[in-house]
Amino acid sequence: MKLHEFVVRRLLLLIPVMIGVAILTFTISHLIPADAAAARCGDRCGLTVGYTEDGEPISAYQFNREQMGMDEPVTTQFRIYFEDLAVGDWGESSTYHRPVADVIKDAAPITLEMTFFALLIAYPLGITLGILSAVRQDRMFDHVSRFFAIAFVSLPIFWFAMVLQLLFAIGAPESGPGGYCEIVLGIEGGCFPIFGRHDPSLTYPEDGFASYFPAGGTGFHLIDSWFVTDQKLATLPADYGSNWLLFKDTLLHLALPSACLGIASSGALLRYMRASLLEVLHEDYVRTARAKGVSEFRVVVVHACRNALIPIVTILGFSIGGALSGAVLTETIFAFNGMGRVAVKSIQYIDLPVIMGVTIITAVIFLLSNLVVDIMYAIVDPRVRLE
Repeated sequence: MKLHEFVVRRLLLLIPVMIGVAILTFTISHLIPADAAAARCGDRCGLTVGYTEDGEPISAYQFNREQMGMDEPVTTQFRIYFEDLAVGDWGESSTYHRPVADVIKDAAPITLEMTFFALLIAYPLGITLGILSAVRQDRMFDHVSRFFAIAFVSLPIFWFAMVLQLLFAIGAPESGPGGYCEIVLGIEGGCFPIFGRHDPSLTYPEDGFASYFPAGGTGFHLIDSWFVTDQKLATLPADYGSNWLLFKDTLLHLALPSACLGIASSGALLRYMRASLLEVLHEDYVRTARAKGVSEFRVVVVHACRNALIPIVTILGFSIGGALSGAVLTETIFAFNGMGRVAVKSIQYIDLPVIMGVTIITAVIFLLSNLVVDIMYAIVDPRVRLE
């Protein structure tokens, strides 16, 4: 089977899977012992907001149930939900007072951008240290790297995030030196911003983009920063007066949260890579290559690592899931309004449409990541065929 045929087939199989996810999510949301209508009005549920044709008072709670369709039978709610979902209407958020699709459209790029850079840090770091640890088995480097691998896996991510802020973040002028960067490296004020996605004085990507972009840009600031118009750039401070400076500002704000997620994820990758490579290094073909006089670097990198990477490719999907779950705490600490914070806030206020929307988007990300893993299998191991 050709690659494009395999991809199309897998994408078509996503449809029944997503229908199943939507059904399961809808069912669970109606089984939990929570009342979204009561959570929406809070202490004002007993207030009268209108009257029926017969003159009977309508409370805020009753009004919310009617507005949210909760007074309809469950089967009717199920039918309406899927009809709306099919046409792209994900419902209205009672927490954000906006369409759910708009809430997720704003939040998803934030989480995905941070997760992408986290994996960009985790995989090279974990794989490289895993290779060096396996090659130097039972030596000092091996013991130290395994210690840090266990530490990265075991330490709470919120604690690690605060440590990175303490050591490398730019603090307020009255808070004293800017951590390790100022004390040791001599960088005045610190290295990286302590919170936020970009400087609060900037207003992109709300306006100022090329006309072929959708309203508000793509949502990925590293991309959007290059399409801010010259007219908009002229209104910004001199420190952000070019596309490169806007890109740099976004990249600096991503550095600490991405490093937090990436380093935390690299510990498990280090252990997997080390164990996999140690097993491969004892194979017969490795010993044969060494007996033929092949250099040790070529034996390890060219012959052994390719087979050792197969288990690492397997856990790529799980790494994306781990990064997304770790993003909940990381986004909270670094004040990123991504899917993690949106999900937590929606759960607190029982905002069921947003919860179901985030669940569906997360499921799509997992399924697409598994598709990427299957394709990478065929690239890493030529014995694997796409079927």
